[in-house]
Amino acid sequence: MTTQLDRASMPQSPDAPDRMAGMVPGVRAGGFLFLSAIRGRHPKTNTMPDDGYEQAVQALSNLEAVLRASGATLAHVVKVTLYLHDLEMRKPFHRAWLEFFPENPPARIAVCVANANAAPGGNAHYALDVIALAP
Repeated sequence: MTTQLDRASMPQSPDAPDRMAGMVPGVRAGGFLFLSAIRGRHPKTNTMPDDGYEQAVQALSNLEAVLRASGATLAHVVKVTLYLHDLEMRKPFHRAWLEFFPENPPARIAVCVANANAAPGGNAHYALDVIALAP
C-alpha cells in the first residue's frame, strides 16, 4: 500500500534566479509553501548589488517571482526569517520591506549570522527563509 504525501516541489519561476542542481525554489506541503533561501541576486545578470537597499528590493522581487510561479502573492506570506551578516543592514532592508508590505505585513525576525550564505553569487547581505500559505 502506498501513501500519498501532501508534498510537491514548487516550480522554477522564469523571473527568479536559477537554482543550482538539486535545489528547488521551495516545497508545497500541508497547505503551506516553504521557500528555499531567497537572496538579492538578479535573475538576468546573476549579480548582487552592493547597496543594501537595492539588494533588499531585488530579494523581495525574487520572493514575489517565486510565489507567483505557484499562484501565490506577497499576501500569502505568513513568516519571514531574515538572515543578515550585519545588524546595521536591517535599516535598508526595512525600508524596502515597507514598500513591499505597506500594510498587514507577515511576522518577521532578523537573525545575525557570520555569513548570509553568499555563495553562489558573492556579496549577499541577506538570505530570506519564507513560509507562505499555499493558494
